[in-house]
Amino acid sequence: MTGLNLPLHGACRCGRVTIRISAPPLITMACHCTGCQRMSGSAYSLSAAIPTEGFAVVEGEPVVAGANTEAGHHFCPDCMTWMFTRP
Repeated sequence: MTGLNLPLHGACRCGRVTIRISAPPLITMACHCTGCQRMSGSAYSLSAAIPTEGFAVVEGEPVVAGANTEAGHHFCPDCMTWMFTRP
């Protein structure tokens, strides 16, 4: 992927959890599984696999939640925005 102005910054809906991406994604994908459909409220969810060293939680403390905690879905504890997944 070219043309990214790194680092990228993101936040949950309420702004209490912020992240920084400082490396380009290894791959981007659209998942159409029923779990992702339910979590996104859409026909699919979009994801980008970021190298561990290129991803950081800058502010806040996301929590692991969801129907399957082993999946490693991290959410903002306040607004429950699905922030990222670390399986």
